[in-house]
Amino acid sequence: MLHFLTSAAFEGPYLHFRVLGAFLTALLIAALGGRGVIAWLRRRKLEERTDKTPIEDEGLREEIMKKVGTPTMGGLILLGALLPAALLWGNARSVPLWLALGCFVALAELGMVDDWLKLTGEGHRDRGLLLRYKLPVQGLLGCVLGAVWLHMGGARIYVPGLHGWGIAVGVLMVPWVALIVATMSNAVNVTDGLDGLAGGLGLVALLPLGLFALGPWDGAAQARLCGPDVTEVSIFCAALGGAMLGFLWHNAHPARVFMGDTGSLALGGSLGLVAVMVRAELWLPLIAFAFLAEFASSVLQVLWFKATGRRILPIAPLHHIWQRRGTPETRLVARFWIVGLALALIPLLLR
Repeated sequence: MLHFLTSAAFEGPYLHFRVLGAFLTALLIAALGGRGVIAWLRRRKLEERTDKTPIEDEGLREEIMKKVGTPTMGGLILLGALLPAALLWGNARSVPLWLALGCFVALAELGMVDDWLKLTGEGHRDRGLLLRYKLPVQGLLGCVLGAVWLHMGGARIYVPGLHGWGIAVGVLMVPWVALIVATMSNAVNVTDGLDGLAGGLGLVALLPLGLFALGPWDGAAQARLCGPDVTEVSIFCAALGGAMLGFLWHNAHPARVFMGDTGSLALGGSLGLVAVMVRAELWLPLIAFAFLAEFASSVLQVLWFKATGRRILPIAPLHHIWQRRGTPETRLVARFWIVGLALALIPLLLR
């Protein structure tokens, strides 16, 4: 069986079959097994705490307080569905596949620590890891991933509009990967504030990234880029997509579980790494528009307040603005999904 999984025959005509298999396997594990994970989280009292949420608006604070007691750390459902599906259907010899899985597992572990400190009251003011500890870990992981990717031959950045040519960046690929992984990891973390919001947008982003991995979208362009073969990353995308869809079965409004930092940090960082590996990182402003807009609004709000003592936005991140105006949560989430999907399809049409 192992010989078959690592054989050349397994890589070619069966790829699309394996993509479907990975998706369905992860979907079933997450949808059916998620109930047991939620029950375990309840028994361990790993439930949402919003008593120290730093939001001044009373109406919005009351809305958020309704979520108190909902189990969190639901990223364990994603992890438990992703790993067996990807390992069952993926090629065991594919380094890019292991790279993506390693990124997800490492950031999930970081998220577990962050969640644990928040939920047990052992973190700084019960709000988890301080940013000055979290960012270096994300950056160091990104550098390790970037170094491995560079060693594999991924030393070029694909630039849209240059007819498939890549720009050689050499060792600069290492900090480049670190920047993208850390940014996307925190962007998804910031966005994860409404039932189904981050999960649905994660599915939207995985669609073009997974299709790019299935490539080559242009054989000549692929040859000129001279990068590693990343077709097996499509197995990772399919497995993660199935896990996300199964998780949404439990996370849709009203949510029975939240992904927590365990899921959001891992999901975001993995999206960033996959974008690099499928040469689509410069498409991320469209593929992950909602994530990056939410993140940018939070960063801008903090920096502006520190510089001027005033807020440039009524509240951050962006989804809180419409939430405070009284937009129903389900409608708000659906609109974010629609905008995200419309923009994520543009790279597919252009590339």
